[in-house]
Amino acid sequence: MTLVLRYAVRSDVGLLREGNEDSAYAGPRLLAVADGMGGHAAGEVASSATIAAMAKLDSEPPGGDMLAELSSAVAAANSRLQEMIIANPAVEGMGTTLTALFWSDGHAAVCHIGDSRGYLLREGELYQITHDHTLVQSLVDEGRISADDVSTHPQRSLLLRALDGRSIADPDLSVHEGQAGDRYLLCSDGLSGVVSDETLRDTLASIEDPEAVTRQLIDLALHGGGPDNITCIVADVVDTATSRVPPTGTPVLAGAAAHTSDPRPGTDGTGPQGPFGTGLENHLDGPYGDPGPPSMTAPQPMLTADDLDALSLAVASENGSDLTMVRARRSHRAKPRRRRRWPIVSTSLVVLLAVIAGGIFFAWRWTQEQYYVGADSKGEVVIYRGVNQRIAGISLSKPYQVTGIQLAQVPAPYQQTVKGTDLANSLSNAQAIVSNVRTAVGACQQQYTAVRDWVKKDNAYVAYLAAKALAKQEKKKPPSAVVQPGQQPPKPSAACPAPANFGIAAGDLVPTPGRS
Repeated sequence: MTLVLRYAVRSDVGLLREGNEDSAYAGPRLLAVADGMGGHAAGEVASSATIAAMAKLDSEPPGGDMLAELSSAVAAANSRLQEMIIANPAVEGMGTTLTALFWSDGHAAVCHIGDSRGYLLREGELYQITHDHTLVQSLVDEGRISADDVSTHPQRSLLLRALDGRSIADPDLSVHEGQAGDRYLLCSDGLSGVVSDETLRDTLASIEDPEAVTRQLIDLALHGGGPDNITCIVADVVDTATSRVPPTGTPVLAGAAAHTSDPRPGTDGTGPQGPFGTGLENHLDGPYGDPGPPSMTAPQPMLTADDLDALSLAVASENGSDLTMVRARRSHRAKPRRRRRWPIVSTSLVVLLAVIAGGIFFAWRWTQEQYYVGADSKGEVVIYRGVNQRIAGISLSKPYQVTGIQLAQVPAPYQQTVKGTDLANSLSNAQAIVSNVRTAVGACQQQYTAVRDWVKKDNAYVAYLAAKALAKQEKKKPPSAVVQPGQQPPKPSAACPAPANFGIAAGDLVPTPGRS
C-alpha cells in the first residue's frame, strides 16, 4: 500500500487588508502555510522567504530523519530572515508564522511556530494537531481565561513565538502516522480566527474535492467579515492501489509567494523582488528535481456590492423646453445679469469649506480617541494618544503616559507589539499591554537577579571550602562557616534580553569553577 497526497491550496487578501502577507506551498511531499507580519511589504517578504527555504524539502530525495530535515529547513529560513534584516534594516520588524507538513512513506512530520494551524479530519472527527503560540493560548493553558474569552481579548494577536531572524527558532515538531481517508487542513488565522471548528469539520467532511473545499472555506471566511488574509491547504491521503482519483503531482504556490517569479524589482526594495530576493526563484523545480515551475493560484475576486440602478435622465428631457423658454426671455434683455451667479458660487464654496472643515475636525477628534504603545527616541516605552502617522510633517500623535520601561529590557515576544505600534483601540487596552510588558520585564529582572545572587553565595561558599581545606592542611583555625546555598535557580528565559540591559554583568551569572 502506497499512501500519497491529493491537495489544493488557495489564498485571498480578505476584505480589510490592502495586500496579502500570507504565503503557501503545496507539493507532493510538503505542505506549508506562513502568515507574515511587519507591514510595509515586510510581512510578505518574511513569509515568501520562509516558504522558499521550506520548499527545498519537496525537491530533495527523502531522507531518514524527517524531523531533523524539518528542523534544519526552519533554521535555514530563520537565518535567511536574519540576512535580509542585516541587508535592509527597514524590514527589521518583520516576522512570520509557519505551519508545515512533511510527508514520507505514510507518515506526516509536522512543524509549527506561531498561530497558523494544522487540523486532521479522521473518520468524521476533527483534531487540531498544532498548539497556538499566543499569549491568550498561554492564558487559557494556565486557566486564567476561558476559551470563550480568546476572541475578545485585547491581546489576542500577540505571538509568543515566530520566525523573526532575531531569536532562535523554536518550533513544535511531531510525527503522525497517516491513514487512507485522512484529510489535513493547514491554514492561517484569517480562516481559523473567523470560522468555528464545528463549521470547519462540517465543511471538510461534506465536500469531497479538495479544490472545492478550499473555495468554500475562503467564502466562509469572507462572509465572516474577512478581517485578515485567508490561506488554506486541504490535502487528502489516498492509496494509489485503490483510489480512482490520481494524486496531485504539481507543486503550487499561493499568496505573496506566488508573485516571486515576477522579475520586476520592488520599488522600495522591500517587496518580494527587492534587492535581497526571497530565494524562490532558485527553487522552482518540481518534485525530486523534475523540471517545471510550480503553478500559481489565480488571484481571488473581491466581493463587490450589488450594481446600483442607473439614475433617470428624465430631467434632461424636461430641460429641453425650459432651455428654449430661457433663451426667449434673455433675447429681450439688454444685458444678462451675470452677477447673480456669484451668490450661488459663494454659497457652494462656503458649504464645501464647511464640509471639509467638519471632516477634518471629526477626523482629528477620532485620532484623539485612539491610543497605541510605542517607544520614544530615548528608547523608553510610552503610551501615545493619536495615530502613528504624519500629515504635511505634522504628527497625529503625542506622548500620553511615560511608563519608565526601557525598550532594551523588553523580551523578544513583546518587542513586536511595541515596535509595531498597532492601535490598542482604547486607553484601557493600551494600559493592559503595558501591564503585560512590565510583568514580562519584571520576570526577566527577577530571573537574572536570582541567578546573580545565587552565584554570589555559591562563590562565597566555594571560597570558604578552599580556605577551610587550607587551614586544616596548615593546622590553623578554620574560617567562619558559610552557609551552603540552596539549589541553583533556573536559567533566565531565552526570550529575555542580555543581562547587561538590566545592569547585571554576564560574568556575574557564572559560578566559580572548582566546586565539588
